[in-house]
Amino acid sequence: MGLFSSNKPEQNLPPNKAKREVCWNSRDKFFECLTKHNIDNSLDPKEKSNVEKNCGSERAEFKNNCVESWFKYFQQKRYNDLIRNRYIEKLEAEGAEPLPFKLGPR
Repeated sequence: MGLFSSNKPEQNLPPNKAKREVCWNSRDKFFECLTKHNIDNSLDPKEKSNVEKNCGSERAEFKNNCVESWFKYFQQKRYNDLIRNRYIEKLEAEGAEPLPFKLGPR
């Protein structure tokens, strides 16, 4: 056993297609629950008790079925997407028009 070896080498492997689908399905169930209970930011410490009370089992399933980095990333992305979409809706309600070109990564 070397200095950097592990007893469980399968932990370092990326999730296969079946594991990704299980992760995404549990993520979708968790996010549906959050939407149902009007919870925007599931990572906000102020919302922790509300998340656990209303969506605790869905959250646990999501956490168990996904890689830890995905678990956090998907929650951050959901919140950022919600904020961005609300901002776009606000701008459109104020009469803003879409740009004639698509912005993307540089």
